[in-house]
Amino acid sequence: MASALGLARGALCLMVSVVPVIWALDVPQNAGILLYPEQVAGLLMGIAAASVFLGSLIEPSRGTAWRVLDGLLIIAALWVGAHVFARFPVLSEGAFFHPEESLALGIGISIVALEALRRVSGLSLIVILGILALYALFSDHVPGRLEGRPIPAADILRFIGTDSTATLGAPLQVASFVVILFILFGRLLVVTGGAEVLTDAARTLAGERRGATAKMAIIASGFMGSISGSAVSNVMSTGVITIPAMRRAGFRPEKAGAIEAVASTGGQIMPPVMGAAAFLMAEFLRLPYQAIIAAAVIPAALYFYAIYLQIGLLAERDELGTGDQSTAKPWRLILPHAVIVLGPMAVLLAGLFMFHAPAGKAVVWASGALIVIGLLNIARVGRIGPRAVLSAFIDTGAASAQILMVCAVAGMIIGLLSSSGLSFGLSFMLLELGKGSLFLLLLLTAIVSIILGMGLPTTGVYLLLATLAAPPLTQLGIGALEAHFFVLYFGLLSMISPPVALAAFAAASIAGASAMRTAVESVRFGWIAFIMPFVFVYQPGLLMQGSWLDIAVISLSTLISIPLITAALLGFGRRHLTPLERGVAGLLGVVAILPHTTTALTVATGAASLLGLAAVALHLAANRDRAVAG
Repeated sequence: MASALGLARGALCLMVSVVPVIWALDVPQNAGILLYPEQVAGLLMGIAAASVFLGSLIEPSRGTAWRVLDGLLIIAALWVGAHVFARFPVLSEGAFFHPEESLALGIGISIVALEALRRVSGLSLIVILGILALYALFSDHVPGRLEGRPIPAADILRFIGTDSTATLGAPLQVASFVVILFILFGRLLVVTGGAEVLTDAARTLAGERRGATAKMAIIASGFMGSISGSAVSNVMSTGVITIPAMRRAGFRPEKAGAIEAVASTGGQIMPPVMGAAAFLMAEFLRLPYQAIIAAAVIPAALYFYAIYLQIGLLAERDELGTGDQSTAKPWRLILPHAVIVLGPMAVLLAGLFMFHAPAGKAVVWASGALIVIGLLNIARVGRIGPRAVLSAFIDTGAASAQILMVCAVAGMIIGLLSSSGLSFGLSFMLLELGKGSLFLLLLLTAIVSIILGMGLPTTGVYLLLATLAAPPLTQLGIGALEAHFFVLYFGLLSMISPPVALAAFAAASIAGASAMRTAVESVRFGWIAFIMPFVFVYQPGLLMQGSWLDIAVISLSTLISIPLITAALLGFGRRHLTPLERGVAGLLGVVAILPHTTTALTVATGAASLLGLAAVALHLAANRDRAVAG
């Protein structure tokens, strides 16, 4: 019985990963079949939810009552998916003429999506949705600017079940037709040996300098975190290797955990995948996907540069070891296998930038290249068989359930925010605040973003903040791209910010360290991410906006400020710094990245950058006898 249920679950997971491939390759359109994206996204949501409930049913510890409930939920989930697929064209145009059917569908979608989300991701989004639903029902009792017109419960359910701006809207569609395909690419990279080649390259690239194991961790975890789409899951997958290695090299447990947490969180802002946020942002802003990842390049590079530099200085200051480098391979052994990574990535980037293909289609091409390389053993990593490819597809379907459920419920939240008028009321209140002080509005938005992001995966964080927090910023004249990157950064920083720092807590559990101390260390290592969003709001050149001179000036000044502020925080350069030296370094670093809002500030930042560059050069020249930190 259990084996039959396992096969059934595997078949459902396989469908979840195969259907997006079929859609990306335009198979229905080429066959003359007209389908709405909502139909296919709804079908995938139902199948994914059924796979979640089926997974619970297989568990041997489940009691009879729970098994019966799981069985009923499986039936409900499959009915929801099939019903949306079959009836969406009719109900979307005329739900008013089918009130009982649309109400039943709304109830079914709500029960299935919320229970599946609870099982795979917890209660955070569900609580937020519940609060919004209560507001929609009783908004006439809310005082002040947030008073609204109440919506009957039946109308809310019909809206959730049939409207294209709710459950079946853009978030679920992006997850269904783009994100799943990138998850598949990541799984194929693992089964073909590409992930192992990346780890070998990261270890060799880090070299035998002090802190090499920690540097390997940020290189490998940053890349894999970008593809995985979840800082927490990346910590749990790569951290079991990197954290013990850092501890053996002499890093304290909380520092080892913090480095892994910060690197995995940074993967969510690193192109080309950015933990799926890039695709959602492109949809929100109606911009090409290429424009989003181009804007993300400089901030991501500065983020990882800051972490890399801190590790080098910390290792030099505390005289930490290099770790076990006996397993490091020379480049002559790594490069012949590099095609397993470089080939598919070249196909992906060529599809995006040369052929201007949609992101989903480009990553399918890249995945196809990866499968061919693996099956033919072109990279000489090891030949894979069809069974390994099939396993990657099934694992992708299982891993995609969480993101599909998150995006379905996020669609409900976005729809309710709009239909109830709450998003307008909140935006109005924030706008009133921003008229007095833009900086105060940015600071408040940053705090709200961190709070709302607690406990949510990348996609959920961004979808919620793009709806609630970004519009007031754009209405005050901040560019839409800058506003959305601002809320994305601070939403993700909830992963390493106390009191609920999920990525840091996960890393602490592996390191055997205090969860809160690890979170505090994570904030220290990730300090640049708390400053950079303010910088690119005031100076969009950091996001590749404006002239090349603007881009070069702000990039260079930020690049100079990082070693100055880092040295001030650690009290160390190539030697221990005096209190006066720390103060001067910190002051020059902060002034160098101040906004150019007045002529005086522009002159001050330029002078600080030049003085800071001179100070760093003199410090390095005066301490040549010490080993290079980094």
